[in-house]
This record gives sequence, C-alpha cells and structure tokens, in this order.
Amino acid sequence: IQSVKTEDIFTGKFKYPVKAINVLKAHGKSARESCLLNGYALNLGRAAQGMPKSVKNAKIACLDMNLQKNRMMMGVQVLVSDPKELEKIREREFDITKERIQKMLDAGANVILTTKGID
Repeated sequence: IQSVKTEDIFTGKFKYPVKAINVLKAHGKSARESCLLNGYALNLGRAAQGMPKSVKNAKIACLDMNLQKNRMMMGVQVLVSDPKELEKIREREFDITKERIQKMLDAGANVILTTKGID
C-alpha cells in the first residue's frame, strides 16, 4: 500500500487509492512467487524469445500499425518482364518497414508496443 500512497497538497491528507493497484496473474505461478513492482508491468507476450523481459528507463512507442513486411494492396497488379525487377520490388517492400523502424529508433524509442504484427 505504501507504493500508492499520495498526499493531497492542498489539505495535507494522505490517500491510498487501492484501485490504482493491479494484480497480474500468471498461469503456473504460486502466490508465494508474487512481488510488488515499483513501476509499471504489462501482461503481454514477446514476439520472439530473443526480446528482453524487462527494460530500464524505457522510452515506449505505442503503435496501431503493422510492422510486418509491407506488401502491395489487394488488387494491385505489377507486370514484370525481368526477374531482377521483381527482386528490386521485394527489396523495396522490406526497406519500407526498415525505414519505419529506423524513424522510431531515431526518435529515441527502445520499446515498441503494437496492436498489429511484427516481423
């Protein structure tokens, strides 16, 4: 309860907003393994096993867009006579996603949360 203790600066009274405490449940864990985190915890999954489980001093980018390889829209047809041109188109599709990610990194984000997919 000490972690949610707040003081009203006008009255000097202390408040304990219990609704500010969230309990995250993990399957297969016991109540003895519970701990209080000084910060914020997200009950999400990682897209890959190589991703870190915790990040200190996180700068979070919240996205509602797809970070998968950008493909052409449905109904778009490209007639290619040379296989090298087809490879250039595929490389450009991949580069678009790389450019989006690089812009987020340049802005200082070190954690990316998205509602869509990640490659």
